[in-house]
Amino acid sequence: MIDRSLFNVEDFLIDNTFQAYCAGTDQSCVEYWENWLKANPDQQAVIFEAKRLYLILSGHKKPLNSQLSVFKNSIEKRMKKPVAFTKTKHVWYIAAAIALLLCMPYFLENKLGKVMPHTGFKTSFTTKAGERKRILLSDGSVVLLNAKSSLALSESFNDREREVKLIGEAYFDVNHNKEKPFKVITEDFDIKVLGTTFNVKAYPNDPTSEATLINGLIHMEGKGTKRSSITLRPSQKVVFHREVLPEIIKKDGSKLPTHVSSEISINHYTKVNDTSIAEMAWTENRIEILDQNFDEVKSVLERWYDVQIQFSDEDLKDYRFTATFHNENIKQVLNALQKASHFKYEIEGKKIIISK
Repeated sequence: MIDRSLFNVEDFLIDNTFQAYCAGTDQSCVEYWENWLKANPDQQAVIFEAKRLYLILSGHKKPLNSQLSVFKNSIEKRMKKPVAFTKTKHVWYIAAAIALLLCMPYFLENKLGKVMPHTGFKTSFTTKAGERKRILLSDGSVVLLNAKSSLALSESFNDREREVKLIGEAYFDVNHNKEKPFKVITEDFDIKVLGTTFNVKAYPNDPTSEATLINGLIHMEGKGTKRSSITLRPSQKVVFHREVLPEIIKKDGSKLPTHVSSEISINHYTKVNDTSIAEMAWTENRIEILDQNFDEVKSVLERWYDVQIQFSDEDLKDYRFTATFHNENIKQVLNALQKASHFKYEIEGKKIIISK
């Protein structure tokens, strides 16, 4: 049996029954936690903080029970007489609310002449291979954008919310604002935060995507049918392992690889020494290769040096390397790797051919 009396804020946040209690979606969970609080009054402060963070991370959505209560009261006031909130009326109220929402776009289009526009994204920042950028957002947050990446900001960014969409890799130092949670959208997962520092790596063609938390607290929600959610603590790292599917050939002849997240692993970031974190090496203009195969190293070098690498033999992809590079050019990197595993290379402009 779980001893919840020893829970801290993070433990409560990742507890499924506590999440259901905060959301008001399961009456049995609501009753359980209300009774638990009565039996553990010394935990009220921790519970209050955990519930406050949950509401912030979930976008300040009111619990379902609270929404129904407010809706019922508004109906009763309009009818100017008490209404018994029976199961039958409960269903009717929900149906009425849904019908109202469904009719709203029609009303706006026919009465106002147009449908209210949805909030979209605009691509504000991009980097080429071999390029990195430091970006200061309007809310005071700082983003370091790695090579071959793009960061799109919502059109209403820092108005009522702070929402960005990332392709590639970026390091975020988010300015704290409890009224406007910060959300990062990627192809495999979404991240909600208040104010914290973390790294996100989500390149479309990589076999994995990942998020590494340095300080603070982040809540992650996976995409797809399972939509599993995870709350990360400092030093933790989540890796989404993708199952690569056959590529799709578009009408213009270009190829579009497709993939789905098939497995998730949670571990800690990699400490290279007492002060350096491998996942953050790129922000210090450094390449850290830790027991990676040549195919993984290839992707890193292509983005870092703006080159295209080809293997003349598939076996070369399985060569493994561990190395650190800082300010070396591509020839110096290849020469150093040759000392660990024998191979040859030829450079033709931006094209590099690796052979045995």
